[in-house]
Amino acid sequence: MSEKLTIPYRHFLGNPIAKPPCRMLNAMMYGFFLKGKIEKIQAFFDATLNSVPNETNSYKAISSHCLLTFTDIENIASKVPPFSNYGYMQETDIIIWVPVAEVCKNTNRMTHLYWYPAFITVNNINALINGRETWGYNKYLCRYEMPADRRHADHFSLSLETFQPYDPNKKMAWYELLSIDRVADDDTWFEEAVEISKEVAELLHESASEIDISSEFIKQLLTGFTNPMLDQIFFKQFPDGFATNSVYSAVVHSPSEVKKLHKLGFLKDEYKVTINQVAAFPLEDMFGIAVGEQFAKLPYYLCMDFDQDGAHEIVRADLG
Repeated sequence: MSEKLTIPYRHFLGNPIAKPPCRMLNAMMYGFFLKGKIEKIQAFFDATLNSVPNETNSYKAISSHCLLTFTDIENIASKVPPFSNYGYMQETDIIIWVPVAEVCKNTNRMTHLYWYPAFITVNNINALINGRETWGYNKYLCRYEMPADRRHADHFSLSLETFQPYDPNKKMAWYELLSIDRVADDDTWFEEAVEISKEVAELLHESASEIDISSEFIKQLLTGFTNPMLDQIFFKQFPDGFATNSVYSAVVHSPSEVKKLHKLGFLKDEYKVTINQVAAFPLEDMFGIAVGEQFAKLPYYLCMDFDQDGAHEIVRADLG
């Protein structure tokens, strides 16, 4: 393998890229588990994470469920001077997360669990540019609706300015990709608790049993109780001037460390999720999340402060 050439990144005037890590304050998240198809999720991994040559590990889907989150982050800023002195921004993220097992090719043992923000939309251009270029987030600008507080968590929606359907004579416009609406079920809190327990058991039961669990993975889980952390994984690439070849292609990861937990709980009632067909973002083809209606599992809310580290390379394609 040829030696990697290192060239310092130029933070020239007018370049909006700031250095990580960054800190996030009062991040209010609403989460909804949606049914997809594990074979579609695996195909997405193969087209992204597994496309980077890796002699030791591969990435496997362990669940047919995806996690859809709406998160309003009140205050984001770099922790690195001079960028930490520039100011802060508000950011809203709508993300489809997929759990990823890193599996040793020789032993078929799962050595690490990651969460892949496979599809993410945001509400401001600074977040989009920094997220895509530094971490490799697959970010897109959006319009959205979400509640101002958890007591009125009745309606959510996500719209994108994009193509629907594909047609050479059709101009890009705004289309609603999905919406979420609360549906009262009149269950008591005890009945809600029983239902939540069943849904947790179902999600755990469907984990891929053909993957062995390693001691490293057990250690990761135990460490999480004393040092809460979400380890994100990304497929980071940049195209050449004709979008034919990659000038950079890598699998990277970035730990999110929870600094303070303000509130956490499950949302009462049922939540109906409506997925619309949008040609440019076909969620059914991407993750097996069917067009139409389904009821989310384990709807929850979470408010926290956390730090987001930079992106560490796991494996990088040798492009010569």
